[in-house]
Order: sequence, then C-alpha cells, then structure tokens
Amino acid sequence: MSTNVRVMSMADHEYAAEVHEGAETTTHHVVLTEDFLDDLALPEFDGAALVEEILRYLLDREPNTSVPRELDPAALVGRDAEFLPELRRRMGAE
Repeated sequence: MSTNVRVMSMADHEYAAEVHEGAETTTHHVVLTEDFLDDLALPEFDGAALVEEILRYLLDREPNTSVPRELDPAALVGRDAEFLPELRRRMGAE
C-alpha cells in the first residue's frame, strides 16, 4: 500500500502533517519539545524531515488511522526503547 506523508511547518518546532495511506487520509499535529530534541541529540536536523520520519516510524507499526491526531514524540520515548535509536539512524546520526 502506498503511503504519502506531507509535513507543513506551523511555527518553531510545531508541525501539521497529512498522511495518505490507501483510501484513508489523516491529519496530525506534532510539537517537537526541547526535552525531546535534547534526548534525540542530533547535531543538526530539518524539523519537517524529522516529523516525517517520526510518522513513518509509527506507520511501519500501525495504520495511519491509529496514529494520534495530537502527537507528542516525547511520550513515545518511554514506551518504545527502539524509538530514539531508530530515529537517529533514519536521520543519519548513527
């Protein structure tokens, strides 16, 4: 199934995203908190690309209709030990 992720910057570290997966389209609001960015520890990053990779990570595990509309990546850190290392790898930091 084809998945298309479109990310738009709304403000500093705040993004809106549309995910088109098959016939389903969902919208998501993502805020990258300073604590999350500190935990991620990337030397530099493109916020929109990071949000896209966060969504793609989740989409590898569940359909877009199961991804929260209000997405707090920091909340995923404690629930999924693979999340930060995988994001670092996807962003080219590991």
